Amino acid sequence: MDKSYIQNLRYKLQKRYRKLNSAETEYFPIALSQFWKYLMSYPVYVGILDYLEKRSSKSIKDAKKILNGEDVLFGEDENESVNLAYLVIKKSLELNDPNIYFQMSMAYSNVGKASEALEFWKDIFLEPLYEFIDEELDDQKAILALLNRYKRKCEWFQKEKLYRLWEENTLKGEKILAKDLYEYLYDQGIDFFIEPSSGSGEVDLISAQEGDDPILADVKIFNPNKSKDKSYICNGFNQVYTYTLDYNEFSGYLVIFKTCEEDLKFSLANKELSTPFVLHNNKAIFLITIDIFPNPKSASKRGTLKTIEITEKDLIKIIE
Repeated sequence: MDKSYIQNLRYKLQKRYRKLNSAETEYFPIALSQFWKYLMSYPVYVGILDYLEKRSSKSIKDAKKILNGEDVLFGEDENESVNLAYLVIKKSLELNDPNIYFQMSMAYSNVGKASEALEFWKDIFLEPLYEFIDEELDDQKAILALLNRYKRKCEWFQKEKLYRLWEENTLKGEKILAKDLYEYLYDQGIDFFIEPSSGSGEVDLISAQEGDDPILADVKIFNPNKSKDKSYICNGFNQVYTYTLDYNEFSGYLVIFKTCEEDLKFSLANKELSTPFVLHNNKAIFLITIDIFPNPKSASKRGTLKTIEITEKDLIKIIE
């Protein structure tokens, strides 16, 4: 799920949203059902909706009142509006009653024409949900762009410096390199808290996007000669995945600093993407490897490069 993939998802989402938004009144229930099935066919969207499902539990009573025609309700803030939008759309589809959209529309608009009334309903429920999903995709693209920029900065300009920092204190080297990542993200305008406690341990980085959407990231060293081998990376993956469950977030990031000559290769389902990631149980874990090993040998004298391969099965197995 790199930038091009996310951009492609956004394009497809926009295309289907425009089609739904322009659907004639009598066709709208069918178009909405098709749009929802499209969302359910992509784990990325399912993860975002799963997050909404868990955070909107307090709005269920209000959503039922809206669906039953008992009250005309609006969210007190943006988050509550999105929660209501999600629940109203989901529950209305479960009811499978084409007339329910007209009934709700008339209650909210007080206009006589069905098509005009439906436009009010779209503004109140459909548009907030679409914008939330779209913004979530955009947040992923922004964070990946920052992390990939940091990777290039380290490998192009700071390889020797970072390797020396790690080599001088290998026991605390992981923390030292993590601090460098934190400083970079802070300089980019991202506010975060370092190592807050969670139910499963300590997560290296929580960054708040607009106050309430933490970014979960963990830093690990890859160096088989220092007991930081394949199993160590798999355990790091498991930690990040567990944090996404603890904090009810869709995505997490495992940043790996390679401090050895051996190469690290991820063999995953999404082979065509530049940023490896694994989707499991509607959670996306991104894997960013940063090579800071300053190999003293020239490329012509290195011989055959030893590669350590980690498969998707290896990563999923440690979770299960």
